[in-house]
Amino acid sequence: MDSGLLVQSLVLTLVTWLMFFDKYCTQLFTYRPVVIGPIVGLIMGNFEIGLQVGCIVELMFLGQVFVGTALPPEETFSTIIATAFACIANSTEVALATALPLAVIAQMGMYFRNMVLCVWTGHRLEAAVERHDLKGITMNCLVLPNVFNLVLFALPVFLAVYFGADLVQGIINAIPQSIITGLAVGGNMIGAVGLSLLMKSINFSKMWYFFLIGFFFASYLGIGNIGITMLAVICVAAAFYADRDREEQAALS
Repeated sequence: MDSGLLVQSLVLTLVTWLMFFDKYCTQLFTYRPVVIGPIVGLIMGNFEIGLQVGCIVELMFLGQVFVGTALPPEETFSTIIATAFACIANSTEVALATALPLAVIAQMGMYFRNMVLCVWTGHRLEAAVERHDLKGITMNCLVLPNVFNLVLFALPVFLAVYFGADLVQGIINAIPQSIITGLAVGGNMIGAVGLSLLMKSINFSKMWYFFLIGFFFASYLGIGNIGITMLAVICVAAAFYADRDREEQAALS
């Protein structure tokens, strides 16, 4: 095996564990696909593909929500492996073909973690609280859950990238280009569904004109993503200050 791939796989293992630590402890949102994709791309030596995959997968999971104990497909694990495979194959279509299946597999791991392992540590945590055992509280609230993340998610990333790279490349080479293209088209449609779900959750009927402005500037004036983002910041600031002025006037009256 390539020693360079070994180093990359080890670094990805550490990054995966840190991303899951952030997801359940620090909540800095570094675990989102749009953030982790470029990081993985940088590690794998192809920042551009990492950025593209991160944005694509972010759109795919943009509208997912937690409903009770029902867990949506796991996007962090999916993004890391899908981006690594895309960088190895030098093709974003690979990420589109693998992102959703990987997310579903990781979803099963999350169910096992939350409904079996964390229930066990939860009972141990309650007992530690009753005993006023600070070490026991730390062990069951912080240490063991992150050990579970290491075993369930970080180590599989190492195995998939290091031992599965050649296998994945061979499978990709054997797949007809028409099928890969079809999977890419389907993945783009999933991104549209995710954006639609997000629009529905933010009361789109009262904000449609902002989307129309963005569409006009992007389609007819040819402004890129950075320009559209700056335009969105201006629109948000204008709406915020207008709402604040109305609230202040209502309070005075």
